[in-house]
Amino acid sequence: MRNVQHTAVVTAVTDIVSPAEKVWKVLTDFAGYAQWHPALRFVDVPPEILPGTRLRAQVTLGTENDGEYGFTVLHYEAPRRLAWEGGIPEVLMGQHSFVLEPHEGGTRFTESEEFTGTAAVETVEPSRSHMEEGYASYGRALKEHVESGH
Repeated sequence: MRNVQHTAVVTAVTDIVSPAEKVWKVLTDFAGYAQWHPALRFVDVPPEILPGTRLRAQVTLGTENDGEYGFTVLHYEAPRRLAWEGGIPEVLMGQHSFVLEPHEGGTRFTESEEFTGTAAVETVEPSRSHMEEGYASYGRALKEHVESGH
């Protein structure tokens, strides 16, 4: 029997001239995403975020994928790593992670999403370049917001 791969990963890396603590503060201010993120608005943000916390967000990409989505926080390790997951189990799940690492006096911000499930490859591969550019644009928006002192 053939082993079928049902995983696709999209990643973007952005260097930000600011300490990880400042980047983390903006990244985890979910109510403040409307100030800088071009496509994501969190709804009814809980007062405390811990692994297991459910988040809801409105995604506006200008595509058929626009809508409200739910995520479950998997990792919340200040100021180093944030990860959440959401989707339809076994069909299409996304594990979205944000890693902050010291880099040349600032922070290397890596946003990555691993898609799994039977529809992962057929969903991601046709739009991979568009998705990678989207993630890169989110990193640039975060960089601009943090570096401008907001």
